[in-house]
Amino acid sequence: MIAKKSHNAINIITAISVGLVAVGTMALIIIMSVFNGLETLVGSMEQSVSSDLVIKPINNKYITQDSFPFETIKEYKEVKYLSKVLEDNVLLKYFPALEDENPREFIALVRGVDDNYKRTTQIESKIIDGVFLLKSNNHQYAVLGNGVASRLQIHLNDFDNPIHFYFPKIDVDPILNPLNAVNIENALPYGVFGIQQELDDKLVICSLDFVQKLMGLTNKYTSIVIATNNDYSTDKLQSKLQDLLGKEYSVKNRKQQNAIMYNIMKSEKWSSFMILSFILFIATFNLVGALSVLIIDKQDDIFNLSFMGATNRMIKRIFLYEGFLVTLSGALLGLVLGSIFVFLQDTFHFVPMQGSFIVDSFPVELRGMDLLAVLAVVLSVSMIAVIIPINRLSKTFLNNN
Repeated sequence: MIAKKSHNAINIITAISVGLVAVGTMALIIIMSVFNGLETLVGSMEQSVSSDLVIKPINNKYITQDSFPFETIKEYKEVKYLSKVLEDNVLLKYFPALEDENPREFIALVRGVDDNYKRTTQIESKIIDGVFLLKSNNHQYAVLGNGVASRLQIHLNDFDNPIHFYFPKIDVDPILNPLNAVNIENALPYGVFGIQQELDDKLVICSLDFVQKLMGLTNKYTSIVIATNNDYSTDKLQSKLQDLLGKEYSVKNRKQQNAIMYNIMKSEKWSSFMILSFILFIATFNLVGALSVLIIDKQDDIFNLSFMGATNRMIKRIFLYEGFLVTLSGALLGLVLGSIFVFLQDTFHFVPMQGSFIVDSFPVELRGMDLLAVLAVVLSVSMIAVIIPINRLSKTFLNNN
């Protein structure tokens, strides 16, 4: 007879196998959910300054008023708002209060926008100090990224010290006439926004006519941004605009506007997924030990089944089912535990993010396709770890009966 301790050992080894599969599955669910949450978070931050669609010229730097079909595009029922944008790098100079002799200088990206810009984006929701105001009563104002404001040591309530914008003139040779080679315009700081560090450290938003005057350009723009009606497909409008504009212009949606960032996040997500899958594959080899002990323990039962007419293939299938049930139970347990963890994190935010970020805790988002992908990978990896040892063990033990 088989001692009771051997049965306990089998149960313990099987429980450990189930636990390892469950822990590996739970880790995959959590990691995938964190990357999904980060992707959604970054997308929401980008949404503050990016629109549903952006149109840019391919061969030229500027879009001219006369050569672009503005009226035709405005008549599209899919178009809710259209905004004209002009941007370029400029030199900023600012004299903080009580420091007239030590100006702060910084090269920033100035973005001139019209009145529709705040309707095509969510920039107003990201204002952390002051208000979003670009012009009023012939006064020009600027809204700065938090990093730019910090570098210049901006004081929003100090209206005696405007920001000086410097931009080289297009038609003047700086060698022949260096004093008149630069346009200089002034704007008062009126608001500060906080979106993400890359944008906060370089972007300044001003009115379109202010930037056009600064750059000496009239009726020229670097891009056109569009907000779509929610009742219509953005992809269909994108295709429609691309057919209208032809190869001279590019029409990009949100993800295409930030393709590098999204591709990096996606590659990191699936790289982590593959690494954890490999670790899970190694962990599931604990099933080899559990099934080996089980086959040894069931030698008498195997002999009885063989005597009753059971073939080796039938007996092998029994152990395969045993391994499959262990794997499936561990995978389902891991899916449930991982989903519960993600739900609790999304609700109570008990796992904080260290450092200074726009959120205090790790963002998470559970997606159905990820659950299916994790379940498929866990079952596939686990069954590989089960089939190979059973085939080898069956040659040793089953053929001897």
